[in-house]
Amino acid sequence: MKRIFYLRTYYQVIVALQMVNTICIDDQVVFLISDDSERTEMLVESLGKLGIVYKSILVKTKKLTYQKSMIDKIKDFVEVCFLKKNRYVIFLKEVLNEKFDEFIFFNYGVDTVAFYNLMVRNNINLRVSCIEEGILSYNSQFDNDHGKIVEISHYTRKILKRKTLKDNLHNFYCYYPILYRGNLVPVQIPRISVEAKITGILRNIFKPDNTIYTKKYIFFTSVYDFEGGNPIGEYELVCKVAKLVGIDNLLVKTHPRDSRTIYKDHGFNVDVNSSIPWEAIQLSGDFSDKVFLTINSGSVLSGSTMSEKPVKTFYMYKLCDIKENKSCQKNAQDIEALLCESSMKEVFRNVRIAEKIEDIL
Repeated sequence: MKRIFYLRTYYQVIVALQMVNTICIDDQVVFLISDDSERTEMLVESLGKLGIVYKSILVKTKKLTYQKSMIDKIKDFVEVCFLKKNRYVIFLKEVLNEKFDEFIFFNYGVDTVAFYNLMVRNNINLRVSCIEEGILSYNSQFDNDHGKIVEISHYTRKILKRKTLKDNLHNFYCYYPILYRGNLVPVQIPRISVEAKITGILRNIFKPDNTIYTKKYIFFTSVYDFEGGNPIGEYELVCKVAKLVGIDNLLVKTHPRDSRTIYKDHGFNVDVNSSIPWEAIQLSGDFSDKVFLTINSGSVLSGSTMSEKPVKTFYMYKLCDIKENKSCQKNAQDIEALLCESSMKEVFRNVRIAEKIEDIL
């Protein structure tokens, strides 16, 4: 079977790699990897050298989607909605003549539809499937507004009697099918064991320095002191944690979007692996003796839900003032609902919501 993945985050790449090494082990697989994250050129190059997939192709998504000129927008409207070819063909040159059996993605937008429109020409029975983007994303994919071009193209292609992406959706690949509430067919991806092949692959690709994780407590900061509404007092909470457990027993992993140096400036130990996805670090190391702390980080759950070896984790949003930050409130509600899911009690047996700061001891 020939499958092609369109991957826009490191998390999606890790999920796809686990599929390649398990349920897709006998398939010919192509990765289209966007440049949304840092160091993706290195990632594509490393995958090529390791020979893990048939082909790994870099897609310059930033230019395609975030730096569109008016001419590009007009081209997208005309080509994606009405024509058989579109400007996205430049990234499929290496595989344009391949007849793929399945197109797999998470992010749904103009670029995804454009790729589908090009590939379905070689196989009118091309299946379309989705992968998870973390446990909080299972039922959110097609709920949001994806833009007029995506919407219009769906109807114009139907009028022109051409295949459409949304009408050919099949599977949803995920770690916990029991949580999926959508209309696709959930297919379980095996969780990652310590001995799994992918752990060695992640070490080869990202080369994380796991020797720096000697502190018992690791605090994963959020964006909610500078995004989503009023600051929630996260920095002040980290200071209280440091006072309780000792600043020399605490490592702070700052959020990738946090350009501030407030933690480093005030003497905190700050994680230097900032450009490496946390899931890759956790899955390629042993954190069984650590305690993860966070307001409501999804990546803290992601590594543990992918792995067979969860880590003791405390969510601490109840110890911050989130009343005037709607984004933080929504995230906290989603996490609380997930932790209350009866079918996930065993998976989240090491995850707690802190009621008071002393709970983390």
